[in-house]
This record gives sequence, structure tokens and C-alpha cells, in this order.
Amino acid sequence: MSAKVNPIDITNELLWQSRFGDSAKVAYDALDNLEKAEKTKYPKGIAYANLTIAAANFYQSKNDVALKHLSESFHWFENNKTEPGYVRTLLLKGNIFESFGEYEKTLKLWLEAYNASLELIERESEGEACNQLGLIYYRLSNYSKSLEFFEKGLKIREKLGDENGAASSLNRIGMVMRQMRRYEDSLEYYFRSLGIREKNRQNSAIPWTLLGIASTFEDEKKYTEALEYFEQGMKGSDKRCTLQCIMGSGRVYSKLGNPDKAQERLEESLLMARELGAMSLVAEAYSGLATYFESTGDAVNALNYHKLFYKTRESVQSDEAQNKLRNIEIAHAVEKSEQEKEIYRLRNVELKEAYDIIEENNKEITASINYASRIQRAMLPEPEEIKGLRNKYFILYKPKDIVSGDFYWFNRSGSKLIAVAGDCTGHGVPGALMSMLGISFLEEIVNYRGITESGKILDELRKEVRQALRQKGRKQEAKDGMDISLCVIDKSKKTVQFSGAYNNLYIIRNNELMEYHADRMPIAIFDMEDSGFKTNNIEISDRDILYMFSDGYADQFGGPNNKKYKYACLKTFLLSIHRLPMQKQHQKLDEEFLSWKGNNPQIDDVLIVGLKV
Repeated sequence: MSAKVNPIDITNELLWQSRFGDSAKVAYDALDNLEKAEKTKYPKGIAYANLTIAAANFYQSKNDVALKHLSESFHWFENNKTEPGYVRTLLLKGNIFESFGEYEKTLKLWLEAYNASLELIERESEGEACNQLGLIYYRLSNYSKSLEFFEKGLKIREKLGDENGAASSLNRIGMVMRQMRRYEDSLEYYFRSLGIREKNRQNSAIPWTLLGIASTFEDEKKYTEALEYFEQGMKGSDKRCTLQCIMGSGRVYSKLGNPDKAQERLEESLLMARELGAMSLVAEAYSGLATYFESTGDAVNALNYHKLFYKTRESVQSDEAQNKLRNIEIAHAVEKSEQEKEIYRLRNVELKEAYDIIEENNKEITASINYASRIQRAMLPEPEEIKGLRNKYFILYKPKDIVSGDFYWFNRSGSKLIAVAGDCTGHGVPGALMSMLGISFLEEIVNYRGITESGKILDELRKEVRQALRQKGRKQEAKDGMDISLCVIDKSKKTVQFSGAYNNLYIIRNNELMEYHADRMPIAIFDMEDSGFKTNNIEISDRDILYMFSDGYADQFGGPNNKKYKYACLKTFLLSIHRLPMQKQHQKLDEEFLSWKGNNPQIDDVLIVGLKV
């Protein structure tokens, strides 16, 4: 006898399948279903209703509402990973972060969703994951990889008879074709998508297809046709799509010789982008206005908007991607860049030709290492996600080169908070690879072996580093490793365990700075390593502030006599600012470092971690 199906589940699934239609109505109906599930205390129904509400609000660009309901559903799905909703939550969360421009976090979520869909043999979710992975590779300008995933997703959706999903895949293939300047192919896919969406009344999705068609015509310089479709796309309900259509129409009006209408539309799109907090679109609006004022001969306004564009774009590009990609991805990116440099070095060509090739390849190498840097930053933990840390910490993190040998790490194990500040041998690419090893080994030691005594953690870390680097103590052997300070904070017992390898710990209490000394041995091969790292047990009081750091700040040359800053100055400065809020301390330390450094080059990676008990 088959199990009885709960009507709430049926309604949730019907609403989920309707999410691309009238999103506002779907959200309203899903809220009603949520109330029914809550009234009957049905956890599964509550989770799926919240997921559908989150999706429907995302399609209306209401990301704050979407995130609220998504987080409420996510806990249940994390404990029920065999449910189709688990993959759906990963995909939707990735959608939201992709809209914020946080591509590394997005890629992690979508790869996880893709792998989960394969394990569950969840073909619908596999098709959606392919569609999303294609999008992230598109964002990274890897068009061949993007097409591979989009076309795979399209085949899955067509086989399932999922017309609405197929329309989404068609739309995105059209988008890639447009970037590859295959305009006829692009329009063919876009119009196929439009036909399906109009037939199935996908009111929320139709404007996105219209935007793609308009953008293709604009790229072809068919401005009259482009304007027609931009105007149609402006009638949609999604604010992000609407503002892009408004922005596009402004650009086209400028090309068609209607400056008043062009300025009106571009300024309107800028206002909408600011209201949405979509900084990438704000930058795009600035760029459109700069180009417009150039065309009108208004050099002052053109220059002003160009400056705003570059400043905003730099801000968007330099935002830390808050996620953790796999070690293999950074290793691959860095290895690839190193191989490319060696290939270019060995090329034997005419001097001028060699110069041109090297100049072009250096751009690619830098881009590759920049990507490696984003991945490295993504692997660093997100302290905001550690319970009890909000507003009680700061991290001053300033790599000398694009990638860094300094790293920080946090983990909560029961009532204990483990905090680490590490300084690996060297900086740049070698240091970055060592930092990735350090993070991986710490996660293994604490999370899987359950070791939480500070000295024993460092003992195990040294063993792992020695084994990984195959250090045997031979004469010509490299002594690569790391210096580190590690604290295990137990607020319930009001104690801190501290262990260090060369890097000391400062604690400020009642306007007094106390210094706890690290062992004078590294996390690496060492002559006297049979003596393990010491565990210092320290009693703490409320409002104590702990400071951990690498040597980069104190060793920086600068000041009136171009000398090192030194630890004595650092102690004095910390005492002078320790009463300020933690983020204000971060700001003051950054300003002090830049002021001291002046025009001197930064000589090493810089890391200071502050924690308020």
C-alpha cells in the first residue's frame, strides 16, 4: 500500500514548477502554504514553502527577502540531503551570490549542487546545475566551457520535456553566441527561447530574452531594432532587467541622435542601480554616461563619470570573494601561470616579436594569478559565520604581491574557538601554496582528528608540513615552513591556550599590554623538534583583546629615517587604539601602515588579527 502524500507537498511542488511565471503570485501562494505547514508543524512542508518563497522573490530582485527565507529552509535540507530541495537550495543560493558578483562562492555552490544531483540521479536539478555552471564560466570568459555546460543542460531538459528549463538554456546559449560575435546564431537561440516563453506565459522570464535580443541588435549596430526590444523589455517586473533595458535604450538613443532621451534614460538607470545596491550595474551606468557626455563634447562630465566608473569597477573587482574553493583549483591556476612563464622565457624569436609576445602573455599570466588570488582569498574563512565573532574581530590583511604567504584561520569546536595567524616561508606564489597547505592541514587536525590543545595542534601541523615537503634534515634541503600563532579560546572557562612558532601573542587588559612568547622553532624541520610546542594556559577577563600577527607590519621600512617600524612601535600604537571598536582599529592600523610606508615598497605580506573576548 503506497504512503499517503501530504497535500502541502503537492502544492509546494506545483508552486515550484510555476516559479518562472507570475513570481509575485507564486510568492503569495507559497506564503499561504507556509502558514498551513507551520500550523500543522510539518518541517518538510515548511522547508519547501520557504524555498519557493525565496525563489519567487529572487526573480523579483528582492534578494533580502529571498535570503531570509532561503536561510530558514537551508537548515532542514542540510540534514536531509537526499531531498531534491537540497540541490535546489544550493542552486538558488548560488544565483543570489552570482547576482552580487561573488563568483568564487557561486562556483563552489553550483559545483556542489552539480555533484549532488549526479549522486541523487536528479536529472531536473542536473540540468539546472549545468545551466548555472555554464553561467559562471561565462562570467569568467571561458566560453567553450560555458557552451559545453549550457548545451548539456539543454539536452537534459529537452529529454525531460521541460520546456521552461529548455528556454532558459536557449537564452544562455544565445548570450554566449553574442559574446563570440556569432550574431545570427545568437538571435536564432534567443527567438527560440522567446517563442517558448511567450507560449507558456513566462512573464518574469520574457523580459530577459527581450534584453538579450536587444543587446545582440545593439552589438550589430542595428539600433532601431535594438531600441524596439529594449522598450519591450522595460515592461517586465524584474528591476535588474528593467534597469538594463533602460540603460540600453539610453545608449541607443545616443547613437540615434536623441541626446535628451539618452541622458534621461541613463540617469534613470543609474538611480535604479544605486537603489538595488548592484555596484556592477552602477559601474555600467557610469560608463554609459561617460560615453554619452563624450559624444556631446562635455569633457568635464565625461571625465567625472569615467573616474566614477573606474573607481566603482575597482571596488567591485577588489571585493573579497567570501568562499572556499578546493586547494586543487588554486594549485592548478598557479601551476598554469608558472608553466606559461617558463614557456615564454624559452621562446627564441626576434627581439621585437619577443617583446610583443611577452607583453601580451604577461597580461594573461597576471590575469591567471589574479584569479588564483581570488581563489586564495575565497579559501580564507568567513569570521562572520563563526558564532559569537560578529563585531568582535578585525583582520588587517595586505599581501605584498597578488597572492600571499600570510593566512588566517578560524574554527569553532564545541565551546572552543580556535584562531590562527600564519606566516609562510616567502611570499607570492610559493607562499600562497604553503598557506593553502596550512589551511588544509589545520582543518584535518581540528575537524577530523578532534585535536583542540594548542601545542598538540602545532606538533601535528609540523609533522604534516615535514611529510608534505619531504623534509629529512639533509644539508642542501630547503627549510620551507611557517611561523604561526594559535589560540584556543574557551569563554565558558575564561581561558586561552596559546602556542606559537616564533610569533608572539599580545593581550591588552586594563590599558596594559601583556606579551606571551612563542617557542623559538618553526613549523618545519628543526634540530630540536623532539621537544613539542608549549601550551600556555592563560586566564582571560571580559573585554580583553588578543592580537596575533605576522612580522610584515613591524618589519616595514618607512618613517622620517626610512627604518623599520618595529614591535615596540606596534605595541604603543595598539595601546593607543585598543578602546576603539574593532573595525575602527582596523582602519587606524591600515592608515598608520600606509603613512609609515610612504613611497617605499611593501617588503612583506602583512597580517594582524584582533579578537575581543
